[in-house]
Amino acid sequence: MFNFVQKIVNVKIKKYIPKFLKILLQKTKFLFLSNFAFIQWYQVSKKNVIKLELGSGVKKGKNGFTTVDINGANISWDLKNGIPLKDNSVDLIYSSHLLEHIPFKELILFLKDCKRVLKKNGVFSVCVPNAGNYLNAYFKGKTFEIKYYSPALIETGSKIDQINYIAYMDGHHKYLFDEENLINTLLTAGFKFAQLRNFDSNLDSKGRDYESIYALAKKI
Repeated sequence: MFNFVQKIVNVKIKKYIPKFLKILLQKTKFLFLSNFAFIQWYQVSKKNVIKLELGSGVKKGKNGFTTVDINGANISWDLKNGIPLKDNSVDLIYSSHLLEHIPFKELILFLKDCKRVLKKNGVFSVCVPNAGNYLNAYFKGKTFEIKYYSPALIETGSKIDQINYIAYMDGHHKYLFDEENLINTLLTAGFKFAQLRNFDSNLDSKGRDYESIYALAKKI
């Protein structure tokens, strides 16, 4: 009986130890990156001109930009923890297809933090998907023709499938934008000046231009 119980215990230990080690390694890596990120933020704070790309994805900065994302950027950092820089210290912030992933209340707090760190006359430049494209197509009885992101694709043969697609994006989207509310959201966050802008080849991805709207806000 003892040998039987021992065998069961050994099997369970072998089963859960790899999982435990994986979790331990992930937490150790996260703590290391978080601590290292503070050093990187300090280095950034010493620059004469600070340009940030927030929510950059796996990407290294060019043309003086420092990229920031949870993984694979110049600084691995969870933006839920805010921007650890002093007030009035940043010249330019850029984000592309980030804001739609943040629920409204948290989004306003995030934008307020962006405004806080910007210098006077500093610029927040943004690109987001235009949900209006899908809504316009729906009300015309058409489908907005794009190359859809397959994991988020909804196919019931209904025109409203495209609305569910852009609204939820397989659980990743939390907020919809069109031209009007992009500007109004920036103003709600405390920016005194905000306007639509054109595609900027120095900042924006040409591959996403067909579905995007652009704006800039200035700290006055």
